[in-house]
Amino acid sequence: MIKFFRHIRKSLIEKNQMGKYFKYAIGEILLVVIGILIALQINNWNNNRNDRLKEKQLLINLRQEFKSNLNELTFDHQINTNCLNALYNFLQSDKTILTPSEIDSMTGVFTTFASFDARVGIINETIASGKLDLIQNDSLKNKLSQWTGELNDLAEDIVIRREHWLKHLSPIVRKHIPIRNTDKYAYRSDYSRDSIINPITVPKENYKTFVNSLEVDGVIMDHYLNQSYVHINEKQIQSYIENIISMIDEELDEVND
Repeated sequence: MIKFFRHIRKSLIEKNQMGKYFKYAIGEILLVVIGILIALQINNWNNNRNDRLKEKQLLINLRQEFKSNLNELTFDHQINTNCLNALYNFLQSDKTILTPSEIDSMTGVFTTFASFDARVGIINETIASGKLDLIQNDSLKNKLSQWTGELNDLAEDIVIRREHWLKHLSPIVRKHIPIRNTDKYAYRSDYSRDSIINPITVPKENYKTFVNSLEVDGVIMDHYLNQSYVHINEKQIQSYIENIISMIDEELDEVND
């Protein structure tokens, strides 16, 4: 093709047809420019198409990770709801009529709680690698970039709850009543065991002292507050995850259309 154009130019020059030569040269330049523009447009189209395919796969992977987190959080939240209800019932109950068995039951439940451990492998890799820029929806992009920050408040409350349980709640319960007597009530389906420790009998005075102690009441009240903060944060994160999943689904619907 290049030899063909060169031959035409040479022929026009030899025939001293400079006017036609310049017109032809301009036409040839325009043809080359148009060809370059078409090539660039095709290249841009291919790059955009590849980016959209990458975006689709990224959104699928993110949705899977957030759905796994939602399932885990829903499970943990139910355990923490049971714990919170047991704490409320204990604090509000008439201590004079509680039996040792009822105290064991409530204690077993309110000392059993869960800590949400979010999966962040895909979102962290997405942010670190710069793949987040593949996502066209700015609102979704901002939500995803703020995800780990949303987890920080919950993580802080979980640490505070755990420290209080280790340093205050567990020691004061052990001081008055047998922890082993709460074993059959401290059930978690994800930590099921083949056997349950048998209870032992202690003087009822131990239980009476336990429920009437202002120190015990204060420690359990603190645990109730700590668990309340965890519970509230869990609900907020649950809503955050559901919102992200909904936004991802909308983006995937658009990509598939």
